[in-house]
Amino acid sequence: MMKTKDGLSCGLMLLSMLACNSAIFIPASAPSPTSQPIASVDDLRFKDSETGQRFRGLDRCIKNIVDDSWHTTSYQLAGNFYTSNWCRGAGARSDCQIADATIDNRDQRVIELYTLFYDQSYPEVFGLGFQSLWVPKSIGWGVSYYFAENGDSVVGDGWGVTFREYMTPTEQPKATVDLGWNYSYTILGPNRTTFEYLSDLPMREDLALYLSAPEAMRDRGLVQIQALAKKVNTAINTHQVNTCDLGPYLGNGIPPACTPRPLTENEEADELARANVYFAEQEQLLRDHYQEMYAVWMAAFPFDQCWP
Repeated sequence: MMKTKDGLSCGLMLLSMLACNSAIFIPASAPSPTSQPIASVDDLRFKDSETGQRFRGLDRCIKNIVDDSWHTTSYQLAGNFYTSNWCRGAGARSDCQIADATIDNRDQRVIELYTLFYDQSYPEVFGLGFQSLWVPKSIGWGVSYYFAENGDSVVGDGWGVTFREYMTPTEQPKATVDLGWNYSYTILGPNRTTFEYLSDLPMREDLALYLSAPEAMRDRGLVQIQALAKKVNTAINTHQVNTCDLGPYLGNGIPPACTPRPLTENEEADELARANVYFAEQEQLLRDHYQEMYAVWMAAFPFDQCWP
């Protein structure tokens, strides 16, 4: 979960979308100026004291990590977000945003910390959000991570981490592996069908398990991937997945009519094969590279020292 910024930060967008689902990345516009004064971290009034302690703890830790080689945006107001970014590296944007268009730029490290507010009660704030990105200088594994909790109606709870394998100094990643509190898989077609599998553990407990050790991350990820694979396979094999036939496009920007129908036998076989390839690849990548993945996750941010 990160920022796209051919528009508003993907981080802000991602986190807004979490209020409805665990989706990520849509384009938007840059944060607009605000006439509100920017309160200091010490002057923020958190609705929940524990959230305030966690936010201030992360703020202190980040400021202990960064040095003169880092650039910061300092805290600013963007929509309902009180947010700051820190970044360094030749591939980082000048505004320290994590963007779809530049997320694979080599040599960048980015951290974002935010809380939320409503205009009428600011500087009262609520919720905690965090993002980090680490991309190698040339080849190897990179990682992006997001976390959001207690965001009221603005941002839904969730966390996720995406690992990207870079095999050349400039090309797109060869492979990606997604882990998190919620796993999803989409069957493509005119009426895309998305299956989700939510962890059976509370969010912080679930995250702590992944963070505890490389082997724990691997084992927990494999269990969740396999659970979602079973859900998808069962749905296809029991004919629960539908598609639709599109009618002619009649112009004026009106989408063509979509007449629902079950998948044919051949379509079911194709979708089952595609799903099985995807889940097998995710499992194998995790089994083969879990130590490297865990190492870059910890390189992106010192979770063992700082995570509240």
